[in-house]
Amino acid sequence: MRVGYPLARMSISDRAARVHRDSIIIDPCVQYLLQRTDRTDRAGLTAVGLTIPMPNEDGTQTIPRVRDFLRVIHDEPTFCLGDSPDAIRRAKAEGKLAHVLLSQDATFIGSDPSMLLVWKQLGLRICQLTYNEKNLLGDGCLELHDGGLSQLGRVMVREMERVGITIDLTHVGRRTFLDAAAVATRPFITSHSNPKAVIDNPRNIDDDQMRAVAASGGVVCVTTWAPLIWPGTPGMPTLDDWWRCVAYAVGLVGIDHVGISTDSMGTMGAYPRHARNPDALPYGSVTDRFDQVARPPDNNNRQPGDFNGIQDLPLLVECLCRHGVADGDIQKLLGGNLMRVFDETWRPGWLG
Repeated sequence: MRVGYPLARMSISDRAARVHRDSIIIDPCVQYLLQRTDRTDRAGLTAVGLTIPMPNEDGTQTIPRVRDFLRVIHDEPTFCLGDSPDAIRRAKAEGKLAHVLLSQDATFIGSDPSMLLVWKQLGLRICQLTYNEKNLLGDGCLELHDGGLSQLGRVMVREMERVGITIDLTHVGRRTFLDAAAVATRPFITSHSNPKAVIDNPRNIDDDQMRAVAASGGVVCVTTWAPLIWPGTPGMPTLDDWWRCVAYAVGLVGIDHVGISTDSMGTMGAYPRHARNPDALPYGSVTDRFDQVARPPDNNNRQPGDFNGIQDLPLLVECLCRHGVADGDIQKLLGGNLMRVFDETWRPGWLG
């Protein structure tokens, strides 16, 4: 059987098809999943973390986005809200896709930590402290001077843990990251960051950061997003480049602390085209050389040459099989490890 894009590049073995079918599969970072399509059906996902508040938006800008997120779930009988680990397990049993509200920035929360109660009731379950820029909680990974976690940031970390929201340190500056790790008492994750020791991109994280995730009991989700796996040569990277990052992460922190993600589009074509803003924080250190040398066919869905995001998750499973990963370990990578973190960090009944 051949699955995915492009069809001729990789066959799916019976073993890979079985592991894919039987596993809880969680992609904790996807953009703009607006409807059920052949793409979502081929993915075989159990749960998907969807970026809902856009980075740097405030609460008033975020409410309509949450409304639209809930409407998509309401209007599709095979979708459901992933607001508890049990909801994700039920989704697997019932053949549904659980949608988890994730934010890649905490600006929308404002300066009042008690607002986390409101956002949690609206579905928020995973929250990054910063995007690339500085905000009230700390500095992002592209700031020139990483000032570390602010006092409000320390309070917000404690409150996220108390309320029951998983802390995500993707995009966070190194000092801010390690400050947050020192404050945290529960597992946290990086939903889409790769080892800097393999690919030296400012969006990737170093060994100390990865060890901090593992020490918390958390999970480093190694993403297929092409700039973070690209070795610097002409042409697009492949799943084998992604595998190099996975293998390094597993070797450093162990199989129980690694997951997967794609950082891809849920509904193709739905991601708005980026309008150039000369006053915005430069993102060129992350993508410019990649775009010039690798020459991706779609700058809004930068994925490996033999992989096109969520629809090709069976190919990712085949890649793991081909590299000799045991079935049980593949299941941990696909979602089992994240389920452990969600079991330890979410408190779905906290408000009754």
